[in-house]
Amino acid sequence: MIISGEEYVKRLKSYDREIYAKGEKVDFDHPNVKPVVNAIAYTYELAKKNDAYKPYSDLVGEEVNRLNYVNKTPEDLIARYDYQRELSLRLATCNYRCTGCDAINALYPATKALDERLGTDYHQRFLSLLKEIQKNDYACTAALTDTKGDRKKRPKEQREAYVHVVEKRDDGIVVSGAKIHQSGALAADVNFVLPTQTFKEGEEEFALAFAVLPEDEGVMYVLQNTGVQAKFREGGEFEMGNPKYGDRTTCMVIFDEVFIPWERVFVFEDLKAVRDVLTYFAISHRCAGAACKAGFIDSMTGAASLMLKANGLENVPILRQKLGEMVGVSEATYAIAIGAAAKGYDAKGSWQPNQLMANAGKIVGVEGFNKVIMHLADIAGGIPVTAPSEFDLKNEKLGKYLQNYLKASEDFTAEERLKIIKFIEFWVTSSHLLGAIHGGGSPAASIIFLQYLADLKSREEAVKNNLDL
Repeated sequence: MIISGEEYVKRLKSYDREIYAKGEKVDFDHPNVKPVVNAIAYTYELAKKNDAYKPYSDLVGEEVNRLNYVNKTPEDLIARYDYQRELSLRLATCNYRCTGCDAINALYPATKALDERLGTDYHQRFLSLLKEIQKNDYACTAALTDTKGDRKKRPKEQREAYVHVVEKRDDGIVVSGAKIHQSGALAADVNFVLPTQTFKEGEEEFALAFAVLPEDEGVMYVLQNTGVQAKFREGGEFEMGNPKYGDRTTCMVIFDEVFIPWERVFVFEDLKAVRDVLTYFAISHRCAGAACKAGFIDSMTGAASLMLKANGLENVPILRQKLGEMVGVSEATYAIAIGAAAKGYDAKGSWQPNQLMANAGKIVGVEGFNKVIMHLADIAGGIPVTAPSEFDLKNEKLGKYLQNYLKASEDFTAEERLKIIKFIEFWVTSSHLLGAIHGGGSPAASIIFLQYLADLKSREEAVKNNLDL
């Protein structure tokens, strides 16, 4: 089933969800929440326009959203990455549903392997929920990162720093704890909760994967509070830079003795299954992240090109060279994602990206993102962090001066130029850079994967043969 963005918003507003911003309980129309809702709503509208974004699902016998689909072929993955890149370009922020897609494509093979090993029914539980997700076109997210507390201590030594089982009952489990860095969880229909790391024997109480639904009691969402978020609360038409879709909005999700029925528990006290889920998720998310970064870089490149024109510098060779480099970074990052899809592998009937390439995409994507931010800042000059506000421009006394002093190229009004300036301010000062670095795991985690996966022996042998060693 494919619904509209308007239908999604109507359904979302029927939920009684406990959301907090700046210490106050808020609703879905709050200025820090509404941009998230707008972004997710756009994912529905874009899917309706492109057949590649709504594949046919055998599970429900109809078309479903690409982000709720279990990928079966390399072409499926490529279509997903096309979707991710286009969303990132058009939203200039997170689409919030990619982690839900990664969770679906991690739990599918992991629960299947778990059942084959133990004779359990976790896979059927998962498929039952997935069927509901696809039939209703639910928006899904995933929560992984626990607060972790003192990193020198094991989870058993600080239980409250990790989501854990408080009580095991005949009809389900009761969990407590918190997940941080959760993008868009407050505006999703389904939140998958996955383990944050692998665990040792004796730490089985943390080895969990389950799903949270809107009717579950004891779940609280606490929003981040950044300068961009403060600007949204201040209002204005464009002062916040990306007025429709906002900054990458995250929250802490608190679980205060939340009851989860067994039918929504997909991994329980199984250390091997935890390792499988984490591996599938990490590889999937790092590869999808490369596609997303390509879209973000596309957006920044568009902003840089407009800034050059607004300043009358569009024909300066050294600055145009920077635009070319930005395009090159975007295409290279995206090419890695496509290569990982093409060189992927089958896992229990799902198509997974190539692990080596996916982790390379993380490294190259982060380095490229940093380079593009620097180019954008260089092209824009200092004005994105020194410019007056939209309110000053509209001030009765100041306006006539600013209309004069903020104007550059005759092809752009002072207000148009200021809009571009504020959009660039949003890119260089928002949470996106840190999100690019740490989303889906830090670069250090990818480097560890690359060291582990790399076939160094064959490379050594090639050199030995060349040198007759």
